[in-house]
Formats: sequence, structure tokens, C-alpha cells
Amino acid sequence: MSLNVSPRGMTLTTANLTLIIREMDHTMYQRRANYAAFVALLRLMTMKRRSASAQRKGFAKGAKTINCHNAKFEWMDIDCGDPLTKAAAPINDTAVELTVTAGTGAMFTDNDLIYNRNTAETMRVTDVDGDVLTVTRGWGGSTKVAVTADDVIILVSNAFGEGTRSPQARAYTPREVYNYTQIFKRSIEASRRSVQTKHYGDINKIETKKRLEWDQYLLERSRAYYIGERALITDTDGKPLTTTQGLNRFITQVYNKSSFSYNNFMEFAEMAYGYGGDEKLLVCNSALATLIQKEVLANKISIETSPKTKDFGIKIKRLSTIHGDMDFMIDMTMNQLFPVPTGFALELDLIEEMVMEPDRWHENVQEKDLDGRKDMILGDSGLKLISPERHAKIIIA
Repeated sequence: MSLNVSPRGMTLTTANLTLIIREMDHTMYQRRANYAAFVALLRLMTMKRRSASAQRKGFAKGAKTINCHNAKFEWMDIDCGDPLTKAAAPINDTAVELTVTAGTGAMFTDNDLIYNRNTAETMRVTDVDGDVLTVTRGWGGSTKVAVTADDVIILVSNAFGEGTRSPQARAYTPREVYNYTQIFKRSIEASRRSVQTKHYGDINKIETKKRLEWDQYLLERSRAYYIGERALITDTDGKPLTTTQGLNRFITQVYNKSSFSYNNFMEFAEMAYGYGGDEKLLVCNSALATLIQKEVLANKISIETSPKTKDFGIKIKRLSTIHGDMDFMIDMTMNQLFPVPTGFALELDLIEEMVMEPDRWHENVQEKDLDGRKDMILGDSGLKLISPERHAKIIIA
């Protein structure tokens, strides 16, 4: 807060009798929440993982955090298939050729037993041709019933007779996934005279400007990691420009409800844990955290501080569900991006920040004849998320 005081330490003359000296605390008050908790957590995880890979304790720093040597980084994902598909077209109760959803025929082989969840009929597969299954109807005495389009078909198991040969081999085709790193830059500048001038709160000082610009730099990268789009173009100078893809594009499992309750949260947890894992981190905005807190109080649910607090120094809470423990962490950056209660349930072992160049201040990047100083902070990094099915997003719209 500024404070008007009487002139001190000067000769009072006609010229300066009307001067008011304003004193201000050097600690600047920022009128915003400057939290980028998700980015801070990712960076600390990367520092810790790099130390572990080098068989050291503590955190790796600087060039030791580099885990990416190309702007395009790739990884392989394998989808082992889902036991559920649907009938693509209706057939009567005597037809023996069943067409399933395009692309899902590869999950079946001869001698599979399948079950129509809508009619309770079991069938035995005798031949597979693309997405067309030749079947024996009414297996084991089950009732033959006409199949309608979109009936849910479940792969139960396979069954072989005594003395038969090995079954037809299934092929698992790895899927190549990739993302790009993104060059993040910000700079500060001050003239020589500006640095020497006494401004309120020393806001013209290089170090003060660096501190303020560092916050903005982290917030920009945080927003990119949430809603960034993967792209590669040639810019106007003929040079490649890459941007990184964020969580919003990676995660395909979305739980969307118009209201929130503890039962809803349990349904969301079932989705998040549906493909495995026993611990997730829910990164959420304050609106969702408030709804969770209200349910915790209303239902007298116990909530505890996670052990991860000791590891990362970030305030994280833990809520236990029947599917597994879920930690949650508030990231104020999300409040601007998602106006309704929103959160991402992440499996931390399957997410990482890929660092091609660590964040570093480059000092005195001004032109040689400039009467002043310019510093630039630069980093080159991107987001890596493996097996998107093992993560989920919740929206309370």
C-alpha cells in the first residue's frame, strides 16, 4: 500500500513545497493466482526420474534433466483390445453370419464363444472373415434370438476339443504416438536510465522484472499443457515451428454430468481405473475442488494428506475410492481455461514432460549499441502421455 508522508531530508523551497514523497513496500502484490502447480509437478517428477536413472538421490538439474533430443518425440502404445463390440447390422434367429463393428473383427478367432448381452444368447465362432463372424447359434442350449443393430457382443472365451492343434495366433499391432516439443520464450528489457531511476516498488529493476516474467512464462506453458494443439508448420521465415499437444487432446475418456455427487465421483473413478492402475492424481480447478470438499463434509468422508506432499512439496490431498486411491491437486491456471468444474485424473507413471532444452535465462541479448539491457528466458519442452485410456477427464457442466 502506498503512503503519503511529509517531505523529509531536503531543503523546503518554493519549488518543492508541493512535492509528495511516496513510499512503497518493495514486495509487489500481484492481483492474480500465480500457480502453475501441474507444470511444477511435472518438472519435479522429471528431475527426480532423471536422478533415479543415473542411480542418484535427490533431483537432477540443468542439462541433466534433458530426456529428449529431437523436437518430435515418439513412443509406442499397444491396444490389447476390448472384449466388447456391437452388431453392425440386424440378422434373424437362424442366420449364421454376424457382422460386428468395423475394425473389431480382429479380436475374434475360430472357436471363440461370444455372448449377446441384449438377448442372452451364446454363439460359437467357426470362421472369421474381416468383421464378419460365422457362428453356431444357440450354443449350449441358449435361446436363438434375432440380433438387432447395436446389440452388445461380448467375447467370453475360447473352447477347444481334446487333441486339437494350437489356436490361430492373434496379432498385436503397436500404435505409434508422437508429440512435439514447443519453444517457449519471454524477455524483459530496461533502458540504462530506467534501471537507475527509483520507481515505486523497484518495478524497473531487472531482477524484479525477471521474477514477474518467470511467473508468466510458467503460466503460458501450463496453458499449453492443458489445451495445446500438436502442429508442425513452416513459419514466415521458412523455419520449422512446432507446438505441443495438451491433455485436452490426449484424453479421450470424458465423464460429463450436469450435477455433482459422491455417487457421480465414484462413477468417474470407475472410468478412470477401468484400464488399470491403483493410484491417480486428479488435477482440477478450484470449482471442482469446492464440490469435492462439500461432498466430503456432507457425507463425513475422511480425506488425508498424501505422502506425495513430502516428495514434491506441493499440497496434495488423497481421497480413497473402492477402485483405488485418488490424490487431487488444485491448479489455479485451470480456472481461466475451464469455467465449469473440471479435472483430469492422471496416472503419473504414464505422463512425463519431455525436455529438449531446460528453462534458462540468457542475459544481455540486446544489440551491441542499445543503451540498456535485455534478458530472455527460453525453454524447449513438450508433454508425453502414454495409454490415454488409463486417464480420464471429468466435467460438471
